[in-house]
Amino acid sequence: MPSFDSQRIKLMDTVSVNPPRAIIGDTGIIIKDQSSFYYNQHDNASFSSCLSCSSSNSNGTVKSSGPKHIPFVDILSVRYINENNESLLEAGSSTVTSDEPDVEVVFVRQKGKTLVPTPIILSIDTLGHDDVVQEIWRLSYQGTKPRKSILVLVNPHGGKGKAINSFLTQSKPVLIGAQASVEVRHTQYYQHATDIARTLNIDKYDIIACASGDGVPHEVLNGFYQRSDRAEAFNKITITQLPCGSGNAMSESCHGTNNPSFAALSLLKSSTVNLDLMACTQGDKTYVSFLSQTVGVIADSDIGTEALRWLGPSRFELGVAYKVLSRSRYPCDISVKYAAKSKNELRQHFDEHSTIVSTKDIQITEDTYNLKYDPNGPIPDDWEEIDKDLSENLGIFYTGKMPYIAKDVQFFPAALPNDGTFDLVITDARTSIARMAPTLLSLDQGSHVLQPEVQHSKIIAYRLTPKQQHGYLSVDGESYPFETIQVEILPGAAKTLLRNGTYVETNFY
Repeated sequence: MPSFDSQRIKLMDTVSVNPPRAIIGDTGIIIKDQSSFYYNQHDNASFSSCLSCSSSNSNGTVKSSGPKHIPFVDILSVRYINENNESLLEAGSSTVTSDEPDVEVVFVRQKGKTLVPTPIILSIDTLGHDDVVQEIWRLSYQGTKPRKSILVLVNPHGGKGKAINSFLTQSKPVLIGAQASVEVRHTQYYQHATDIARTLNIDKYDIIACASGDGVPHEVLNGFYQRSDRAEAFNKITITQLPCGSGNAMSESCHGTNNPSFAALSLLKSSTVNLDLMACTQGDKTYVSFLSQTVGVIADSDIGTEALRWLGPSRFELGVAYKVLSRSRYPCDISVKYAAKSKNELRQHFDEHSTIVSTKDIQITEDTYNLKYDPNGPIPDDWEEIDKDLSENLGIFYTGKMPYIAKDVQFFPAALPNDGTFDLVITDARTSIARMAPTLLSLDQGSHVLQPEVQHSKIIAYRLTPKQQHGYLSVDGESYPFETIQVEILPGAAKTLLRNGTYVETNFY
């Protein structure tokens, strides 16, 4: 694939002396004069914007006709250009006096399954704007900051060893095309990202982008949590994911994609929103979770099949099928602080909170991390113990904060980013195969939570004590000691990027 810089160089060699005329519209740049509209094209790629109807000419560029439109959402960057097609001035200069200054606009087009940054030179009608470049920047980055400073943490082993290539070929060109400041570091050992986050100079960056699976975001969040200035760190830096691993739940839930180039565009255009975390305590150690905790069939099928990772996603599916067919049970003592216990109460909670979460971007303080419940004390009076008949025959115990746990798996379709609760799903190992099969087959639609065999609630906290000596406890997909764990919600304790101010839409409506 040609690099962005090579596309820009070829554009400068082939662009017409008189660039096409354009104006700033309500939703994008409208190209009025197509008589000399040239941009660089190396293949028959389609465009994510309306620039899709074109025909090749003899010199390898494309000459288009008819009205065209570049949506602001697709625009990465813009700069002034002089008559020699050289960069002239930054936005805000007062010496550009032409009524139709030439500008270079970099926007994304779609080549196959990947977004590619593409430069085009236009003569923009000012229409009363003092600075068209500044105006295009403003309209292209509404609700967010352009030219961000980004620290990218790449797990070289992620995505079956393809994470580095995925980032370099798909995400990085989009970020560079947006004139973002990008620093890349590779993680070198387990919990290296935790060490990086714990000692990071937070004044240097706006965003930490984890080019990995879900393990690196988990490590970064815990590195920040361990800092003496954790509130300042969580306030200053937004944490997000570029999906380059095998498990990309954060990107699926926040960016609505597991494609690294589309996630990079979403990173650039998304709003900063507070995200609830979950404080997990075992003994005297507390750590934070952003995604999930699970005991039972799901944990066994994930962590318990780690030796079969070479099978890819099928190892998890095979593990779940085997455990369900064998009716494996995982007896535990479980007590819960409910926010919405019944499915009707949960529906009401979802309807009330799903319309207001997009406005939440609040200040984080040290008080945000104060635990309300003593992890080593007696169970509070307002908690409820799960009925022994169910807890002794536990099949799945799964709590989560994000709707997607993997591509096409809406395990928590009612999850909301900052409603002060997290979701609990429980099943009984004694449920017949005839009833469990359709439940598991509906995970892609998220309709499993509507089945009578599934207990689905919104909770604020819980304590779980395994009654077996050996087993698996998974937190954000990572293995943790199989022992008593107490978890409670930490409202708005971190900041992430959400394209429309909330999670991607699910089928829970």
